[in-house]
Amino acid sequence: MSTTTKDLGNGLVARWSTTADQERIAELFSHVFRRSADDPPNERMIAYTRHQMSGQHPLIGPNDVALVEDTRSGMVVAATAVMRQRWEYAGVPFTLSRAEPVAAHEEYRNRGLVRATFDLMHARSAERGDLAQCITGIPYFYRQFGYEFAVDLGGSRTVMLAAIPDAKEGQAEPFTLRDATLDDLPQIRMLYERERSRPAGGSPILVSAPFDHDHWRWTLTGQTADAGEGWNTRMIVRADEQTVGYVLTGRVRWSPEKVRVLGMMVEPGIPLTAVVPPVLRALRAIAPTIPVIPRKEGEPRALVFILGASHPVYDALGRDLIAHSEPPYGWYVRVPDVPLFLRHIRAVLERRLAGSFLAGYTGELKIDFYKGGLRMVFEQGRIAFIEPWQAPIYGDESGAGFPPLVFLQLLFGRRSLDELRAWHDDVWADDEPAMLLNILFPKQQSWVLPLD
Repeated sequence: MSTTTKDLGNGLVARWSTTADQERIAELFSHVFRRSADDPPNERMIAYTRHQMSGQHPLIGPNDVALVEDTRSGMVVAATAVMRQRWEYAGVPFTLSRAEPVAAHEEYRNRGLVRATFDLMHARSAERGDLAQCITGIPYFYRQFGYEFAVDLGGSRTVMLAAIPDAKEGQAEPFTLRDATLDDLPQIRMLYERERSRPAGGSPILVSAPFDHDHWRWTLTGQTADAGEGWNTRMIVRADEQTVGYVLTGRVRWSPEKVRVLGMMVEPGIPLTAVVPPVLRALRAIAPTIPVIPRKEGEPRALVFILGASHPVYDALGRDLIAHSEPPYGWYVRVPDVPLFLRHIRAVLERRLAGSFLAGYTGELKIDFYKGGLRMVFEQGRIAFIEPWQAPIYGDESGAGFPPLVFLQLLFGRRSLDELRAWHDDVWADDEPAMLLNILFPKQQSWVLPLD
């Protein structure tokens, strides 16, 4: 694994963290992530950093923060924590690195220090064989480093607590909630697999994040409310004491008025329309007990179901209960070698082609990315090879064109070719290439739960 240390000049050095850096990294994050310059250090970020660097976190350890140190003062003045991630594309797993959090001290900004930490991350990620990197970041900024809003992040429906109907007087609840235990892990994992593979908009979820037993154990026994991230897992229990589902609720309230619901699923054969009303009432009762960070006065007023662009729970809630709908934001994704990624998902692309009116296709597809491109060759419905390609100076051989980052929206199913052509004058495709692109890269929803 790379241990590169880079001298940036003026006493600034970019390198990877050690255990000895933990408190200085926590000091930087707690200083930067304040609401105003007059606020005290953000205590949550101190706890979050200690969680990440504890050696117990399943995705990150004490040597996984790319930082810039001012050797003259000993301060850590920029830092990017790097978590290991595993996603799936139509069932094909791939690894990637996630930057979270990212910060630069205000007195050291506009010197390229965040870029220096990303250079370290990108180099290590390449050494590990990752096919991509990702971040849930602020608007625009990470486009500078080759990232694009390519995969849906969030999307929600809000239910006001006051609108939740009460149970009929004297009638026992048919379903209740209890805190999950380690004994529930096999069922929890099955329910999560069911949730992330659910049909959405008529087709299965395209990109999702599997995670293993150790990570689920971490969410139950390792995370704390002080760090603010993650969720509490609660089991849905039928009146006969049979456990039939789960609800994932945010570990804290980011504002006093809102309680986040990050996941919900039931066993096959259990009607959500019967489960949702008593679960809403149970969540209404639990809501005041969820701590608020930062600590503010105020009572909860709403449940915010952050379950993606669509979800069976949204349907079960019904129109009358939903007070507000919010479309998804986006995961920033960077794919440094698009032909390599396409070769990795070749089986998915061939399966899509085989199920289309172009089954058995022979030909080639050349896509111009303006600063490069790619060429795909098909032989009787199989992909013979995928390689980088450069449009010639004379003679236009390409069949389609995309700004390089915009193509990622098509690759990950976030936007259709027609949408991209309507929104970007420099996206185009001839007739036959357009048919191929529509078949190979259909619009399809994704649901990637942030795993902190």
